[in-house]
Amino acid sequence: MPHRAPNRLLRLSASTLALAAAAGCVGPVRYAPQPTIPLERSGAAFAQEVNAKLEAHLALDGDFHANDVIRLTFPYYPLLGGDQRVQLSGEISPPLLPPVRAVGTTVAELQARLDRMYRAKLDRPAVSVQVVAYNRPPPLPEVFVMGEVAKPGNFPWRENTSVFEGLARAGGGTRDADLSRVVLLQPDGDHMVARMVDLQAVLEGSAGPVGVLSPFAIVIVPPTGIARDADRARQIRQIIGFNGVTLGTAIALSQ
Repeated sequence: MPHRAPNRLLRLSASTLALAAAAGCVGPVRYAPQPTIPLERSGAAFAQEVNAKLEAHLALDGDFHANDVIRLTFPYYPLLGGDQRVQLSGEISPPLLPPVRAVGTTVAELQARLDRMYRAKLDRPAVSVQVVAYNRPPPLPEVFVMGEVAKPGNFPWRENTSVFEGLARAGGGTRDADLSRVVLLQPDGDHMVARMVDLQAVLEGSAGPVGVLSPFAIVIVPPTGIARDADRARQIRQIIGFNGVTLGTAIALSQ
């Protein structure tokens, strides 16, 4: 017959486990983010690449961009007609002509340019330019809101997006949210600059503006101390009930 430990020892073991769990888990947790957090090189390079593409895309003044598909139609020479894809260099290769730059021009400007260039090649240089398919614009930057919010996730970034707007897009804070210690991470080169924002003080009028979010910023809303302690209490109860050993209501959890 297997040897069984006395109930007294079993209760003592469970009591020791509970007290150790309470001592190790219950207590204030201080949020102290590092001033800067290094980014992985791949992530930093991607963010910089997307920003560069977005700036280059917005700086263009015209109807055409790389990978757009343009259809050239020649009423008097139908065999010359066909589709042209705008290359990454911004040029197309019309028949009988050297490469012609399309990026930065409108449909009317490109059509007039081709008409002038074909005068030296064709007796009837009429040509029609039509956009068949526009390429998708470069991926737009986003902001990320996580933690104690109703709908955590990523949201499109817009210029002058405030921390409150980012919080509103995530459905606002939950009842366990601690708005007095919101952590804001914003990219700066190859680092994430971290700072703590007291949104509760702003709502109460005792603090100034908190600024705006940069592209790829991360907003983290932590839980309140009461919510954290309640969660620890649930963890302790799970530990106490481990292997079917329970102590009933004889142990009071205290901070």
